[in-house]
Amino acid sequence: MKEIKQFFINIGRADVDENMEELISEDIIDSVDMMALVSEIEKHYKKTLKAKFITPENFESFASIKQMLELAMKD
Repeated sequence: MKEIKQFFINIGRADVDENMEELISEDIIDSVDMMALVSEIEKHYKKTLKAKFITPENFESFASIKQMLELAMKD
């Protein structure tokens, strides 16, 4: 989860933490933040994140981001 927190810090959203849920649904982050996170993830892993993983549901919480990353990095 520390790694995910760092992604948020890198995009200027240090205010978002692992205790928050419904990040997209509650307008805590928007599509611009989501795409910035995708960019950070791709830089970190040196791998393009496939479009099928870039869904609002996968960015609702730290847990959903973590789960998505586990699947995406195996794909």
